[in-house]
Amino acid sequence: MFLNIYLCMLTVVIATSASSLTNRLELPHPREVVSPDVQALLDGLSTQKWQELVSSGLDSINRQKRLEENLLSSEITVRNGSLSHVQLLDTLPNRASNEDSEIALKILKSSLFVYNTQCLPHDIGGEECRAYLENKPLPEGSGLRSECLKLLKSKREGHHAFRRLLDAHYKNGFYETFTEDRLPAPWSISVALYEADNIQKAKQARDHADVNLNLGIAQWAQFVEHDLSKPVSQSMSNGSPIECCNRDQNKLQPRHNHPACAPIVSQASGRYGRANCLNYVRSALAVADCNFGGAEQLNQATGYLDLSQLYGFTPAAERKMRTFVRGNLKSTSNGAHLNDLLPMTSDTDDKGHSFCAWGASANATCFAAGDSRVNSNPYSILVYTIFMRNHNRLAAELMERYPSWSDEKLFQSAKAVNVDIYRRVIMREWLPEVLGSQLATEVLATHQPSSRQSTPEISNEFGVAASRFYFSMLPNELHNLAKNDDDNYVRNTVTPTAPTDLFVLKDQIYRPRIQYTAKKLDQILHSVLNQRALKMDSSYAGGVVWHENTKPGHADILAFDIQRGRDHGLQPYCKYLEVCSQIGPVTGWSDFEKFIPRNALDKMKNIYSSWTEVDLIVGGIAERTVNGTVGATFGCILSEQFAKVHQRHLQEPALPPWSASLLEDYRYMNGSKLLCLNSELRATPQNIFQLPSASNQLIDCDNVV
Repeated sequence: MFLNIYLCMLTVVIATSASSLTNRLELPHPREVVSPDVQALLDGLSTQKWQELVSSGLDSINRQKRLEENLLSSEITVRNGSLSHVQLLDTLPNRASNEDSEIALKILKSSLFVYNTQCLPHDIGGEECRAYLENKPLPEGSGLRSECLKLLKSKREGHHAFRRLLDAHYKNGFYETFTEDRLPAPWSISVALYEADNIQKAKQARDHADVNLNLGIAQWAQFVEHDLSKPVSQSMSNGSPIECCNRDQNKLQPRHNHPACAPIVSQASGRYGRANCLNYVRSALAVADCNFGGAEQLNQATGYLDLSQLYGFTPAAERKMRTFVRGNLKSTSNGAHLNDLLPMTSDTDDKGHSFCAWGASANATCFAAGDSRVNSNPYSILVYTIFMRNHNRLAAELMERYPSWSDEKLFQSAKAVNVDIYRRVIMREWLPEVLGSQLATEVLATHQPSSRQSTPEISNEFGVAASRFYFSMLPNELHNLAKNDDDNYVRNTVTPTAPTDLFVLKDQIYRPRIQYTAKKLDQILHSVLNQRALKMDSSYAGGVVWHENTKPGHADILAFDIQRGRDHGLQPYCKYLEVCSQIGPVTGWSDFEKFIPRNALDKMKNIYSSWTEVDLIVGGIAERTVNGTVGATFGCILSEQFAKVHQRHLQEPALPPWSASLLEDYRYMNGSKLLCLNSELRATPQNIFQLPSASNQLIDCDNVV
């Protein structure tokens, strides 16, 4: 399998100069070579034959539409408030994504028809067939080509294909995943890692807490993921969501299986009883160009650190978030800036699925933002709220300074400054904690000549594996640390007797059960800054995986991530280890020992029959950390991505031309001051991602202006 050379030379073990890093990131990506015989054979097909092949592919789409009509008439679709509803909210497509994916699926089906009828009979492998087809335009005059060209001409911000660091890893080279007769089932992997870890976890609880980092490191990691990456699920042709499990959380009858279904199923046994089922719908596909080819997944996010998760990925979504008065974002106003909450949503998508997994008749809290993932948990809601408040605070300051400015000018300027503050916190405060200061400095030193445009796409490996490291750092509960403070942690209030925990994570995922008030958010923020994060490792807290012997009560995030990595055609962990660590070809389990602790490696040996099978997410989270929060392989993938993100920021600065001078006015802002100015906390640590200590002193928020 061919490798991406620019990633191959990047190592997180030995730091190198910034200039050499830049050069490595720009090396070409070698592709599968098409032999002259294959080239001649496929070139020999007539234009009419290519038209027929496309027509055959479209016929399969029409058959799928008839199946969808039967599914809808049988009421096999996602119900409000169900577990499948939770997964849908995490991968909710907008209408434009559905349009992209529908055309991309037509191209894929046509390509698969070429593979099955022209390549397979001549013993042409899937990778070589795909390599040929990726350079073969759709036939002139075909309706599919016209649809494709029309889409590309109206291309929206975002809606790019995820790029690949390594070539796609599919059974047929195009789209077919490796089945569970070869690989262990995702759910069984998650259960095995949880059970093996919990044998000694009670005795070694301290070993699972990070010594210096607070929960802010994981909280902001999720916020960054929401900004840069949003793989979304496929939908039916009319936009209805796809359901792959029945109402009892068991597998559907074969006649009710949609082709996009790849449900996560437990093992039926005497211990577990009948096989349980968690919904998994394969990711929406992207149109990269109007050529034939294999599957490439769509990223609905913009690929920039631009707070699009708050403001919206599209102009239409942004308009929904604006008041169009004084440059403000919408909020649930409670009389003062520091009391404002996110706006409540009454919006639903076309099929009645809101931003929360409540039943259709529920009258419950549900917040609105530019991204459906805002309500994923209280950590997420808090950061969205901080940046909403900061935008409106900036707009008020600018209106006072420039009373003649229009709403549009106030809004765009406040947004630009808000984004600039956010970028500096991420790149200069959060990233060094994740990668280690040396590698983060190298990423920031990456520069290219301004005439060389870097690609806007996010890597598949970043989007569905490396950026998800934070889930292993989240505890089951957020403790109410305020109740033990000698001094009141919130300005102008007295702290009453409070419960031990502020919330249990599993109860809050897309179901905001907390009675949200400004004071409650201050409690959450204070505890986030003072509670230790769990170490990144192969152990996930029980609140984000499902390990019981019963019908699932919540989703299993690790099993979901494993399944999605396979859906997206990611190479196994060993391939990325070879590239990132420069250890040469991996030939056995012993090559993992330098990177993965013995106990974690022993678990893997009991789960996988071969070291060549280990999934990227499983190997990546198990690695020993290297200076920062993550290990060598995830550090490699993250640094590659953030170097590109940083370069794009240099080429396309956030501030609009008329307000470039505003940048200097807000240079004083950092993470600590951001929290002070947008909460009622009395003090925050200088480094908001580390626990307060003698080396990380608290700053008095009353002195921040």
